[in-house]
Amino acid sequence: MENQKSAHLGCTHCACNNPMWNILEEELFHPEKISKAAEGLKHHASPEALSLVISGGTIRPLTDGEMNTVEAIGIHQGKVIATGKKDDVETEMRNQGIAFASRQLEDYEVLLPGFIDPHVHIVPTALLMGWLDLSRFYDQKLKPEYTPDTIATLIKEERNGPNKEKYNKGAWLLGKGADPALMPFVYDDPNAENGIGLTTFTCDSLDLIVTDVPLLMLSASMHTAYVNTKALQLTYDHTPDINDKMTFEEYKASNHGQLQEGLGMEPALKTIPLSQLAEMVIGCFSHLQKFIEEANRRGNTFLYDAGMNDVFKSLLKIYLQFYPNNIRIGAAKMCSTQKDADKLTQYEPVTEYSDIYYGNAKIISDGSNQGLTGYQSEHYCCLPDSKGKFNFTTEQDPEPVEVPAPYRELLNTIAIKWGWPLMTHANGDEAINFTIKVYEEVIKNQTGSPVRHRIEHASLLSDQNIKDLKRLEILPSFLIGHVGYWGYAFRTAIFDKKAEILDRCKSALDAGLRISLHTDCEVTQLGPLRMMEQSITRIMEATPENPEAHVLNAAECISPEQALRAVTTDAAYHCYAEKWVGSLAAGHFSDFVILKQDPLHLKKNYMHMRDIEVLETWKGGVMVHQLVVPEQVLSNA
Repeated sequence: MENQKSAHLGCTHCACNNPMWNILEEELFHPEKISKAAEGLKHHASPEALSLVISGGTIRPLTDGEMNTVEAIGIHQGKVIATGKKDDVETEMRNQGIAFASRQLEDYEVLLPGFIDPHVHIVPTALLMGWLDLSRFYDQKLKPEYTPDTIATLIKEERNGPNKEKYNKGAWLLGKGADPALMPFVYDDPNAENGIGLTTFTCDSLDLIVTDVPLLMLSASMHTAYVNTKALQLTYDHTPDINDKMTFEEYKASNHGQLQEGLGMEPALKTIPLSQLAEMVIGCFSHLQKFIEEANRRGNTFLYDAGMNDVFKSLLKIYLQFYPNNIRIGAAKMCSTQKDADKLTQYEPVTEYSDIYYGNAKIISDGSNQGLTGYQSEHYCCLPDSKGKFNFTTEQDPEPVEVPAPYRELLNTIAIKWGWPLMTHANGDEAINFTIKVYEEVIKNQTGSPVRHRIEHASLLSDQNIKDLKRLEILPSFLIGHVGYWGYAFRTAIFDKKAEILDRCKSALDAGLRISLHTDCEVTQLGPLRMMEQSITRIMEATPENPEAHVLNAAECISPEQALRAVTTDAAYHCYAEKWVGSLAAGHFSDFVILKQDPLHLKKNYMHMRDIEVLETWKGGVMVHQLVVPEQVLSNA
């Protein structure tokens, strides 16, 4: 074991265990830098929770996942006191000695439990919010045009815009989110099985955009950094390990400005001026506030971070000391290596809510399907010499057909030795096969109280996989944006017909599984209503013409009611949070949203459900988001 070299690729198109944070840990997260970033922060007092009886409109508590409505809901000290008929709720409030105000909803308003995103990456998203956004996403929709030329325009505007003096003084132009899988395909690609390939970038192509300042452009996966010649030259000049071994021309020929993974990215990232890196941490707290405000604006009251480490947790703890605590946070503890697993302590089941509680241990088995690194049983159509990457492999067996021993050892240590619930990223079909096989061994040998194991993304599920998931009671959480945003790329260029088994929500539900939907933010933007819509319609939004006519396997479309459970009650169950959130049962937190339309009764879902206005978001009896000031009739009762 000690002499085996493992390919710990990490999770592409996912912020989990990103090589960037490992490389820059000392520069970014030194305690002195974090302390300096926290200097001057002022405590923001949170308002007191209201005591209210809310009635009118449509109120769905979703108790036990049921869709029935009630006349009223009573809340006090951040908890739900009662739901039911208005007279009964008011009587119960008075019987408990609670003085309350009354709130009458408009007829069109709909009150639901607060939405839950069971897989996000909070701190990594905030740290990169100051970089130039080169993604295709805008307000949960795809920009109508997205090509290398549109990226070039954004970069040129940034170079010559308000920040141009900074760049004149030596700053790097830093961009994020470039996504070749969402760009027009390369037809007649001789390297692709079906002649259809994906766009790529080189230092020569980036030189056509900007030459006078160093440009570093992170791919959406954040596992590739594209750099222009200026940046590559600076990297070469500042890295003796490179310039002592080869000429610059040889270095450029070895990578063409495509710096892959930690080994390739590290020299460039460490050449970026320290002042720019410091800006990422200094701005982290204000960016966290913007991120949480956006979550509330979308109706989220609970986020589950799917890759928490000690540094990220310490940053969030500082944030919560000073800023209003407007979101609930659970987390999975990152365990990317055997060393991480060996450091664990015995798992303690979560019995009471506390901010940033740990519910799972997070493992990453492979990469990303749209990044062509999810580990497959067959080669990619557009990359016929690759099946992707499975982590924990050896140089002697880079494309294993059996579960690699280091992977089995890691999961066994976490689950059997320490008793932790597993939360494993698995995208490719072979990665899923390996993961289910080890889960079965783990479940058979695990003692103590039963725990809930999850598979994240669970992108390509066979019929047998679904049967096994049900037999073993493994919970699948789907990155449903794979269908809505990347479905066209999967079906046309990446997988061909294999794309039909992508995100099989309906089949999983029919088998009796409890599913959840997630954003993997910032892989896709926060948006529970948008996730519901994409699971209901399965329309491939990137289709160039008439996308509504292009549905990816309509048999896997689910109902609005099923989609709502996947972002409320069942998402809470995935996060060990069903005793506090996910429904508005008596005793639960009074976390809820008020919508302008009922998502269960739209005449047309596509591009409509995601646009339903979230009028208000409440967390623990405190309004944390308000779109407009509604006409309210408040009276002492």
